[in-house]
Amino acid sequence: MARIKNFVAHDDKRDNLKKIEKIKKEKRSVRGRVVDDWIIDAPNAHQSKSEIQATIEDLYTKGMRRGRVIEVQKRNVFIAEENEKGMPETENLWLCSVAKRHFQRAHRERNFVVVGDRVLFEPSAELQFDDEGQPVDTDLPRGVVQHSFARTSKISRKDPMRPDWEHVMLANIDLVAIVASVLHPEVRWGLIDRFLVQAEMEKIPVVIILNKVDLLSNEKLASKEFVEIYKRRVEIYRNIGYDVVELCALKPKKNPESVKHLRKLFKGKLVGFAGHSGVGKSSILNLMKPEFEQIVDENPDIFYKGRHTTTYNSLLQLDIGAYAIDTPGIRSFHISNYDPISLSYCFPEFRPFKCKYRECAHDHEPQCGIKQAVSEEKISPERYRSYLGILKGLSFREGEGDSTDATMIADLKAREQKRDEELAKEESLLNQDLKS
Repeated sequence: MARIKNFVAHDDKRDNLKKIEKIKKEKRSVRGRVVDDWIIDAPNAHQSKSEIQATIEDLYTKGMRRGRVIEVQKRNVFIAEENEKGMPETENLWLCSVAKRHFQRAHRERNFVVVGDRVLFEPSAELQFDDEGQPVDTDLPRGVVQHSFARTSKISRKDPMRPDWEHVMLANIDLVAIVASVLHPEVRWGLIDRFLVQAEMEKIPVVIILNKVDLLSNEKLASKEFVEIYKRRVEIYRNIGYDVVELCALKPKKNPESVKHLRKLFKGKLVGFAGHSGVGKSSILNLMKPEFEQIVDENPDIFYKGRHTTTYNSLLQLDIGAYAIDTPGIRSFHISNYDPISLSYCFPEFRPFKCKYRECAHDHEPQCGIKQAVSEEKISPERYRSYLGILKGLSFREGEGDSTDATMIADLKAREQKRDEELAKEESLLNQDLKS
């Protein structure tokens, strides 16, 4: 009988332990889920705009400072303190970490702190300040990021490692500079279209910069057919209303008007550079005289092969009274899946045309105004195919875009191989002559 009582008692203890563990687990879950004050100015049901602003002002009085993220390396965040006009003073740098409590919150972003973010950070308690409020006895003062402000704009893609996550590449920018090279590597029109869709969705102005245009005059690399297709593509974007700038970053004196136009366009703005690997983003940025010259291989042969040099995002102050975010090149740019109405709005040339059905996908529906416009050459077939590819989640390798681009690239690869074979043959004959 005693054995039965002991067994029942142990059984009750096991049940109680399970209940206790369940309660602890729920408390941990609640503790990590409820406290989410990362976005300090996010609208909510508990505070009005005036109350939110009062909260922010109170944080200022308690010693917190406002800054702009200029570089992120793992969990270290380099921040430039903002002046009264809201512009980052890149000479006043802080090395900060992010408050640990924010890592407990659920997020679906690759990095929830990115270059360009506006943040509130708390200086380290050990710091001492002068009469002007600047830290003394330290070259790189430390602090902790406590809050972030809501982003006014962003350019993002699906995280290549986790497609259900968002990878924000650029934040709080005033202008997107989509950079592509004509050759080495070949221009990816499909990649350009995807960046344009993101910019249109976020209502960010765009400039398309086409670099290495000097290679168009090389008949061994660019056939007449390639040049004609290239010129047609450029005309398509200009007819839509996009600003397209052609230049050669290594030979800026050949295109002085293009460089002058870019300097005028960038002035007073925070410009985000985006594009394929090795297209010359850093070289173009160097023409704008940044505070730190960007590393570019001086060997033109290496440059024209499209070598990847930039390895992380960085915000730089430019000599022309502007700021720029230089980004590493990407191999692919897979954007979120948009419904037909939202996606078609991101193609400005589609907007004037109406369809019979309000929720027309512009694919197989009868009496479609977009398909009719394509047949009448009022909308280019190339852009229409790009729209369908994005809608259906289709893309060629590295963002070539459609079969036309794939054919062009195959032709270029064949020409490059033929050129390399001719060079190898000439070198072989030269070596034979030297031996003889």
